[in-house]
Amino acid sequence: MLKVGFIGLGNMGEGMALNLARAGFPLTVRDVRPEPIARLEAAGATAVPTNVEVGSRSDLVCIAVFDEKQVRETCLPHGTDAGVIAGLPPGGMIAIHSTVSAGLSRELARHGEAKGVQMLDAPMTGGGDVAAREGKLTFFVGGSGESFERARPAFEVMTQHRFHVGALGSGASTKIISNFLAISNTLIVREALRLARGAGIADERLLEVVNSGGVGSSWASIHWQRIREQEANYTTGAAGMVAMATKDLHLAQALARETKTPMPALSALIESALPDLQEHSLTS
Repeated sequence: MLKVGFIGLGNMGEGMALNLARAGFPLTVRDVRPEPIARLEAAGATAVPTNVEVGSRSDLVCIAVFDEKQVRETCLPHGTDAGVIAGLPPGGMIAIHSTVSAGLSRELARHGEAKGVQMLDAPMTGGGDVAAREGKLTFFVGGSGESFERARPAFEVMTQHRFHVGALGSGASTKIISNFLAISNTLIVREALRLARGAGIADERLLEVVNSGGVGSSWASIHWQRIREQEANYTTGAAGMVAMATKDLHLAQALARETKTPMPALSALIESALPDLQEHSLTS
């Protein structure tokens, strides 16, 4: 059976790793917080203190940390830790589940070439931490077909859908595009509901009317209450939704530059809508 390592046991990563442990994969985990480590150990995983040790005990290492800086520090030498790539055996694999640029996966692949380490960018979507715990995520996977098939048994216990979308970097690009659509919809729905409230129209009534008239949004219908409930998260600083939206929209902007794709709506979102998240409450 595939030996799996998992680094980054946050809201998403802990549920993903628990599914691997429950499915019987020999699992090695690492996180900076003791609480998820204790829960994973109770489920049968082994915890180690360094990234290089996770690599040395694994055929596949799954990484679900916050941003590019953390992914790079996990995979490459950082301080006294030699990093995952140094620990992996020849032919070992790394799956990056974080939302990062396509270029980062290709950069890390170059570092692993000498020992045959294979990279997969496999960012996730599909329902947040609840879906992660239930094994109902969706992965967009970029990388070789051979590596995708080798990693499939582990991916299957964490997901209900797995899409191999192309060469290395394609998974990251797909997730960036998906997040651009999701954030754009969320921002527009927030503004529409705020405008309706200012005009004395109840949220439920507005959504009922627009959805019956052919201009409705499935995103609005499904997620409007969730957007309201999570409003506090939009103003929690670097750990909250503002930081996530900012990171993801800037990744989309970088992809647009790389591909020379005009994106005027994206530019407007970055210049106007992101600051608005910090200045206005949905319920104000």
